[in-house]
Amino acid sequence: MKLSELARRFSLEQRGEDMEIHRVASLESAGAGDLSFVTTRKWLAGAERATALLVPPDLAEEAGRILGGNVSLLISRAPALDAGRAGVLLGGQELKVRGIHPAAVIDPSARLGEGVAVGPLAVIGAGVVIGAGSVIHAGAVIHDHSQIGSRCVIHANAVIGGEGFGFEYLDGAHQRIPHLGIVRIEDDVEVGACSTVDRARFGETRIGAGTRIDNLVQIAHNVQIGRACVIVSQVGIAGSCRIEDGVVLAGQAGLVPHVTVGRGARVAAATGVAVDVPAGATWSGWWGGYHRENLAQINALRKLPEFMRTVRAFMKGRESGE
Repeated sequence: MKLSELARRFSLEQRGEDMEIHRVASLESAGAGDLSFVTTRKWLAGAERATALLVPPDLAEEAGRILGGNVSLLISRAPALDAGRAGVLLGGQELKVRGIHPAAVIDPSARLGEGVAVGPLAVIGAGVVIGAGSVIHAGAVIHDHSQIGSRCVIHANAVIGGEGFGFEYLDGAHQRIPHLGIVRIEDDVEVGACSTVDRARFGETRIGAGTRIDNLVQIAHNVQIGRACVIVSQVGIAGSCRIEDGVVLAGQAGLVPHVTVGRGARVAAATGVAVDVPAGATWSGWWGGYHRENLAQINALRKLPEFMRTVRAFMKGRESGE
């Protein structure tokens, strides 16, 4: 496909010569006839391998200077996204599930909307409702009475609506507390492979529209997650937490029960959250606090050995009467 045709399809500004593009490739593997992309300045030095490059508007001028006209440019507000879309147009194969696989197990009382696809060995329980255009990949389990919106994607081996982790220690044993609620997943949500969303003890565990959940994420009973959140791999959210709209939880972040993460807040990787996070804040550290304060503490710790050498030298001088 001509580069100019890709520019037309995605309404992108083109700079440089027009030519045939055969595939989309990473910078490391790109060669003649390949389209690649960069999102940050540091990758421009290796970008001359590609024939054409998707770049964000703020890098367009610099890319032109560094590459000297040897690489044609497409100016994109979302280079990674447009690279993926271009790859599909050029024949790349997306992971697809089509129709209802004969090896899927679907309870007769479940209601599936128009165009729902269910992969092999997926299990859809009693009373489940799945909206139009949603995809349930191989081995996923949707427990009884869970409700999934339209255009959702539940990846392989995810479990939606399993019983939450609730016990009461009584008479020398951990007695299981029944969980009588459901999981409600709103429209356009993606749940990654091997992630789990537990049913509520009472009421519902809710995932807001447009939220993206990575692989290996644990979401406990009665958690309320807002719209357009991003939850990265190995995050653990304990029971009854509230995650407001637009929150980002980076990999391995962990939340204790009943905390609130305010609208638009960001929690860094491996951060423990034991108190509420204010809206718009960026937190890091263990236990978590404001990111700038945590960086100051880290920098202070790095300077501690030199500081201790100075103190020892000072004390030695005092002892010797210098």
